Amino acid sequence: MDILVDILRAVLFVVIAYAVVFVAALVNIFYERRFMAFIGDRLGPNRTGPQGVLQSVADAFKMMGKEDFRPLLADPVLFTLAPVTVMIGAVSIQLVIPYTGGFMATSLNVGVIFLVAITSFTTLSILMGGWASRNKYSLVGALRAAAQMISYEIPMLLSLLIVAMIVGSLRVDVIVAFQANYEWIGFYAPFTFLMFYIASIAELNRGPFDLPESESELVAGYATEYSGMRFGMFYLNEYAGLTIMSMVAVTLFFGGWMGPWAGAIQFWGIEWIGIFWFLAKTYVLVSALVWIRFSIPRLQVDQLMAFAWKILIPLGLVNILATAAIILWVPSWKWGLLVFGWVSFFAFVGLFDPILKRRLRKQRERQPVVSA
Repeated sequence: MDILVDILRAVLFVVIAYAVVFVAALVNIFYERRFMAFIGDRLGPNRTGPQGVLQSVADAFKMMGKEDFRPLLADPVLFTLAPVTVMIGAVSIQLVIPYTGGFMATSLNVGVIFLVAITSFTTLSILMGGWASRNKYSLVGALRAAAQMISYEIPMLLSLLIVAMIVGSLRVDVIVAFQANYEWIGFYAPFTFLMFYIASIAELNRGPFDLPESESELVAGYATEYSGMRFGMFYLNEYAGLTIMSMVAVTLFFGGWMGPWAGAIQFWGIEWIGIFWFLAKTYVLVSALVWIRFSIPRLQVDQLMAFAWKILIPLGLVNILATAAIILWVPSWKWGLLVFGWVSFFAFVGLFDPILKRRLRKQRERQPVVSA
């Protein structure tokens, strides 16, 4: 009987995970378009359904009705597998995320490492699709994506190591429990959260890090040869990733599902108000992702890679050393961490632009002036 219950529970969580991915993708497509329209003083989609809420559903049916073709020289197996496997990361990450008290698929003792490891499926799927397409634009886009995502996984991992050091555990549910009474890690380590957030934007291939699918030079990047729902799967994964990555950030840095009266309504062992707080925090970060995409221009490839290897990774290593020293040697280490985190946060934000301008000015001075 226990085995049957475990099987039913596993099936239920798999269904919920896929439902979250597809619903989040449809919601985010509409939400981003309306949010960007608001920022740009436009209307956005407002015809299909009340206030345009069915626009994403209409787009999904339109996508399913489009012709599905495969280039003659494309690898048939890998070309088909790539858009299927691209969803594995977004679905599997939810296995270790507690949506609320009493509602979590499993508690792995290496949950933080699992979060980093499972995101590699997206990199593999994009590389697989670009190579299988037998198209130079697709291949360049896929290689860009692989280089970008692998590079930015390093500062992301360095940020997650700091979270594990502060909490003393790799279990995601323990990290959430550590942040009870509003002692959010994002408050004690804002610079660590900033690094994680920047790296997560690059992992999602979102602007200003959307080099793998830069339409001005690569047509559509790794998805150039895909059409119909095969293209739709890549498209849906990107928009579902907005919610999934924001869920991870909320879980690790902002107390997860915890909030006022989170446990006020309980039945079936689940704290239902906690789900509301979890989604509310998540969509604050989703809104920030949309805002950043609309506000900051796309980087160049050399700027993108230099930012990861020359700025984020060295700062991440220094951050780990400083955090370890504070935890080991400062008596009230939380207050020490708080001061260091906010000082480094404002130093990074305040000094980034002047230092970058000075560096660019020196580069221009070194360039020879060619007269006509």
